[in-house]
Amino acid sequence: MNFSKAKFFLINCFVFILGILLASFLPLRFFDYSIFYFGLIIVCLVIIILFWQKKILRLIFLVLLIIFFALWRYGLSIPENSSDKIWHYNGSNLELIGIITSEPDIRDNNQKLEITVSQSNSLKRLIVGKILITTNLYPSYNYGDQLAVVCKLTAPEKIDEFAYDRYLASYNIYSVCYYPKIKVIKHNQGNWFYQKIFVFKNSLTQLIDYGLGEPEASLTRSIVFGGQRGLDEKTRQQFAQTGLTHIMAVSGFNVSILAAVTLVFLLGIGLNRRQAFYLSIIILFVYIILVGAPASAMRAGLMGFLVLLALHSGRLNKITNALVLTATILLLINPKLLRDDIGFQLSFLAVAGLVYVYPILDVVWQKFKLPKLKGLSSAFLITLSAQILSWPIIAYNFSQVSLIAPLANLLVIWLIPFLTIAILLAIVASFILSGLSSLFFLPALFGSKYIFFIVNLMSKAPHSYLETAYTNWIWFAFYYLIVIFLILRVCRRIPYSV
Repeated sequence: MNFSKAKFFLINCFVFILGILLASFLPLRFFDYSIFYFGLIIVCLVIIILFWQKKILRLIFLVLLIIFFALWRYGLSIPENSSDKIWHYNGSNLELIGIITSEPDIRDNNQKLEITVSQSNSLKRLIVGKILITTNLYPSYNYGDQLAVVCKLTAPEKIDEFAYDRYLASYNIYSVCYYPKIKVIKHNQGNWFYQKIFVFKNSLTQLIDYGLGEPEASLTRSIVFGGQRGLDEKTRQQFAQTGLTHIMAVSGFNVSILAAVTLVFLLGIGLNRRQAFYLSIIILFVYIILVGAPASAMRAGLMGFLVLLALHSGRLNKITNALVLTATILLLINPKLLRDDIGFQLSFLAVAGLVYVYPILDVVWQKFKLPKLKGLSSAFLITLSAQILSWPIIAYNFSQVSLIAPLANLLVIWLIPFLTIAILLAIVASFILSGLSSLFFLPALFGSKYIFFIVNLMSKAPHSYLETAYTNWIWFAFYYLIVIFLILRVCRRIPYSV
């Protein structure tokens, strides 16, 4: 059994990912003795060296070595419950000193602050760890504020069927507290680069608020910067029912679709493939910086880049290697992402859909000689390709899947790149002539009203979505097996095109 070096490396990465997946479902007691797995790694390595000439034996123990390494790495990610860790004191009332190390998450009725704790006055000692605080909308707080907090720490718990505790654990947060006493000690204690980005971002959102009324301002903020601040619960539910929530999130799923549609648009207006590719990369880079460059946005940008690379080069084997290698590196850094971060899952599934499903749908579209509609057909196929692999994850985690999403996306997604550009141009113009802000934002106003109209209309359609609560995960696994089988059967027989 002879493999090329690239294929051999790819298989090893797959084995590592499967090892991480296995580890994520094992009880925590299996990781009490990480040194045991490290010892097994050494044993496997010795056997591989001693029996190097026996290919089958060498291959078996290499696979075992990688699996044991994955188990060992996952074990290292499980927090140690020692007295210097903040989660050791869950259930206790403490006075803590810490810094806001992420942009505040503003909701309708409250705000969430991620705080990295450095010490506790009540314990009179240094402690480390992150906590997530839920507090009132006012007073407002900023990234880099050093706070004195008095609160009761609690361990995160599941919310309905959503594993909120595991989701927060993927960000190394094991303690939460609600509506504590907060006092600001100092400002500007965070990273200088992020402080400047967030200050700049806040000034941009203020220009949007000045140039547009509600709810259009909230929608345009969400499209450009992510989040759903200012949108009422009914509107959020309508976006979910029509499968359009992704346009308001800086996720790999959203960024991948936007990157692909942007590339198609640039090709459509006459740029050659090379020019469109590099300009799309620049736009993607600037966009990630504008939204604040958090870790999730950086991952999203990486997914978007892989999509652009796939559409530009058309070399599926190279994209497969890049996609698997990217997943491997990210899981080496944080192995809890694979099971517990839905954004991570959707990012890779969206990219995989665009890389493997889109060429198939594109060939089918051309075979039946369906109209191109000046690029709108490509936008439709791009969104449908991403959703074919993503919807089971959405259905399983959110107990709801939109049946009308392909049509809703066809009617809306083509507008998003134009709307994003219109918003950014209006922001720049408003910097120069703030008195004409409302005029500059007129295209964004009309675009937002159109989106609200489509969402409202589509959400009222009968059977526009399905409730999927209590659906067994085996059905979703069966769905993926069928899709993967079909992709493997046909993807090598078709040309790749944009």
